[in-house]
Amino acid sequence: MTCNKCKSESKIQAECVKWLWNTHPETRGLFFEINNNPLNAVDGAKRLALGMVKGIPDTCFLWAGQAWFVEFKDAKGKQSKDQKICEARFAQAGIKYFIIRDLCSFQELINIILNYG
Repeated sequence: MTCNKCKSESKIQAECVKWLWNTHPETRGLFFEINNNPLNAVDGAKRLALGMVKGIPDTCFLWAGQAWFVEFKDAKGKQSKDQKICEARFAQAGIKYFIIRDLCSFQELINIILNYG
């Protein structure tokens, strides 16, 4: 078993998505990944032309007429400069932005969101 401090961001995210899918099927299609990781420079240029923005969070959850954005980080993960800028812009616009590092924190956040409104 992998300790929580050793899990990669993608493993944490996958664990959270699996839990949400299985525990709250009513949310299916409302929580989704934002693919912001180009394969190479050519793919990156194409994605930028199509509207990709550096620093955008990993996922979005649409619920109760709101958009909730979640960035997954491992135990030691830090936001990039672009992610900090994005978080600040979201805050100015009143958009909800969260950093999640483990399943327990994600479960708590989802319970708050599902009871929102």
